[in-house]
Amino acid sequence: MGKLDGIATLLDEIGIVYSKEENGILMVWDTEQFDELRVLILTDPDEKWLFITALFTNFDNIPEDRQHKLMYDLLVASWKVNGVKFVITSDNNIAVTAETNDMDLTGDELRTLIDNTVGACDILATFTPGYTD
Repeated sequence: MGKLDGIATLLDEIGIVYSKEENGILMVWDTEQFDELRVLILTDPDEKWLFITALFTNFDNIPEDRQHKLMYDLLVASWKVNGVKFVITSDNNIAVTAETNDMDLTGDELRTLIDNTVGACDILATFTPGYTD
């Protein structure tokens, strides 16, 4: 796992429960909106970037008459919420992601990236069709 081994050590130090998966690190969170929010920590193939990502539903699952509003809301939320991006992935999944090329993170920095991602997921759930209606 390379760099992810160092991230796992940091997670141990800051007391975050996780499991090592084939391609990354998986954390499961209970939040205001989710009983089991799955958040992944991944690196790019060169291990120069770290990504903390939570996948939502596939964009194609959103009713067509609500897709444009959702895209607008994703854009607006990306400007309002600190430290994360609301995106539609190349696989057409709606996701929240925090990313950094600082591979020498401290525990506090890692905690902030995770907290930003988890908090943003609760915000995303409030305006994504199928999560609150």
